[in-house]
Amino acid sequence: MSQKQPNFVSSRNYLDLAERFLDIGFWNADLTTGEVRGTDGFFRLLRLPPGEAFNLQKWTTLLHAEDREDFRSICPLAAMGVSISRDVRLVDLQRPPRWIRISVEEPASPNQVVGLIQDGGVEREAKAALYRERARLNAFIEMMGGAFWARDLNGVVGDLRGWEQLTGRDQAQSDEEWLEAIHPDDRGKVEAVREACNRDGLAREVSYRLLHADGRYREVLARTAPVRRENGTPIEWIGVVTEGGHRKGLSRQNGAMLRPQQLRAARAFLGWSAEQLAVEAGVSTATIRRYETTGEHMKDATISAIVAALTRCGLELTGSSTEMGLTLQLSNTP
Repeated sequence: MSQKQPNFVSSRNYLDLAERFLDIGFWNADLTTGEVRGTDGFFRLLRLPPGEAFNLQKWTTLLHAEDREDFRSICPLAAMGVSISRDVRLVDLQRPPRWIRISVEEPASPNQVVGLIQDGGVEREAKAALYRERARLNAFIEMMGGAFWARDLNGVVGDLRGWEQLTGRDQAQSDEEWLEAIHPDDRGKVEAVREACNRDGLAREVSYRLLHADGRYREVLARTAPVRRENGTPIEWIGVVTEGGHRKGLSRQNGAMLRPQQLRAARAFLGWSAEQLAVEAGVSTATIRRYETTGEHMKDATISAIVAALTRCGLELTGSSTEMGLTLQLSNTP
């Protein structure tokens, strides 16, 4: 009895799947006639009917006028044995221009090139978004007029800006180099704040005397906060160092300064149970209990709701890196 052969999926199906998932298409061109043949993914990216008669000249007319010369250089360079890639814009009168990337490998024969095209819009949007974020950060640092830093969980500084202008020192890459610029009498409290941050993962601020570029110690305010994963655990720490003294008693109504001890004290001050606070804030009782007992990270919206509930009762949270407090606003009603 003959055995039944397994039913394999054809390579054509795999190709179509790859083209759809990766938003790519394959093509080859005859350099003698200019004829271009492409896969379904190729025509889909060009928004043309599959299998349509197509050539290099027609392809050129689909492109932005400023990109046509770049496109025309692809095939001659490929014929010389050069692997090449170009980003060009497709023009459609009904839609905004779209970026595609055309890549060609070293040709298999003198008169034929084989290549790939892919949607370049997503990558360009991602790069533009990244550039905007960096530009915003640079503008923020310039506006603050101090230094910005980012370090990993091992204490290695990977990004440091404005430090040289502030202190006249080369970019500090380690804790030892950083501490050298801090007044000897203040180094202990700075190290204590960092240890506390590593221990509980909460944002803090501390003032200390920093040796400036003019050779004088002046007081600065340093603030640090964790960059967190979706589950709330820190990925890295970022911070800013700005001119100015210690802001004693600064009110902070966010997760950084809402400490578990403060939350327990606030409930006791108002005589509220965790259940009552949960009802007033519109959050779960379990969330409140977890934060009070473990300090587990809470979303900003959750913190804002809790703080708002306490504020409605006249209770204000205050604190700094070294202290925390509660202030009750008395009603003027007799």
